[in-house]
Amino acid sequence: MQEKKVLQSAAESLARVAEAKSEVARRADASALCRNVEGLTKPKSPSSTMKKAGIALIAAPDPVTGVAGVALLATSFAMKSKEPAKIGDIAEETRKLLREIQSFRL
Repeated sequence: MQEKKVLQSAAESLARVAEAKSEVARRADASALCRNVEGLTKPKSPSSTMKKAGIALIAAPDPVTGVAGVALLATSFAMKSKEPAKIGDIAEETRKLLREIQSFRL
């Protein structure tokens, strides 16, 4: 008799959890989730923004802005090597480190 009550309670609990999860899934905004996941997998590059700003300043008719534009453009090319790490890059580096650690003999 006691086992039947425990099983019935567990089944009711699972039903409540499933209903709560489905409610959360219905109300979740998929576009915000996609933006956040995209930000993790393909982080925005500050060098591309600097490059765009530099080109805009060079294209401006004022001669003073050309100097700042060239500086921004040059800096964007220098920063290209310092791109933000992606999740895939971190995973690959972790695999390399684990292989290297496993190769050590104590």
